[in-house]
Amino acid sequence: MNDIQPMISAISSVSLRVMKPLFAALVLATTPAFASFPGAEALAKLVESEFDLNADGKIDQGEWQAGVEKGFKEMDLDGDGLLSSKELDALNSPIAEEIGDFAGKIVAALIKNLVLTMDADKDGAVSLKEYSTLTDPLFARLDANKDSNVDSAELLELPMKMISK
Repeated sequence: MNDIQPMISAISSVSLRVMKPLFAALVLATTPAFASFPGAEALAKLVESEFDLNADGKIDQGEWQAGVEKGFKEMDLDGDGLLSSKELDALNSPIAEEIGDFAGKIVAALIKNLVLTMDADKDGAVSLKEYSTLTDPLFARLDANKDSNVDSAELLELPMKMISK
């Protein structure tokens, strides 16, 4: 467990200015090295399981939008229409239950840092409008082959596409 903490701390300590748009949201160049980004495979599987509504192995624009909105609502624990740091901290347990403790902590830290970069008005919380402004272009960035779908291989690029322009 102690060997996990330095990795989580490193992810958490990366300057939010460097952690550009995720969900800019929750991803351009296709390089195999990015696929080995810690937690990339677990994050890709989690997104696919939540967003691929018809289970065809691809996420289309409609599924992406529905998944983004559903994910926002699930993270907004108090239902106030804003994502706070405290609400994002609460992601750790459910994600760890879904994909395992080690990967869950990495993915939860990644998501928290990336979502907090979306706070355009710097009020300490992220609204659905701020969230969507950054997640909408992410679909096009993930769709490397421009077939209007995002597949499992393209989802492996998610961490890098979330932080790159």
